[in-house]
Amino acid sequence: MQNIAVQKAGQMPRPLKAAVEQILGRSIAADEEISIVAVPPQQVAPSEGKAAIVAKLEALLNRRAEKVRGIPEDEINSVVDEAVQHSRHNRR
Repeated sequence: MQNIAVQKAGQMPRPLKAAVEQILGRSIAADEEISIVAVPPQQVAPSEGKAAIVAKLEALLNRRAEKVRGIPEDEINSVVDEAVQHSRHNRR
């Protein structure tokens, strides 16, 4: 079961792109990547509000994006594919 999805806005069906734009409250460019993360309720600390969780997630994603800025997308995809293959073949 998948908890994270990433897709270029230009590859999304128009109704889905429109829904994302409505949620974000702004237009999205075709070359922007849209990430969706599903977090099971038991992983959310009850004392934290949704806004705090969103802010922490946004900060985390921004730090991750900064680390790969300037690296070609195909190179990133290649490394991710390599890591997935490694984890599949080296399970314990």
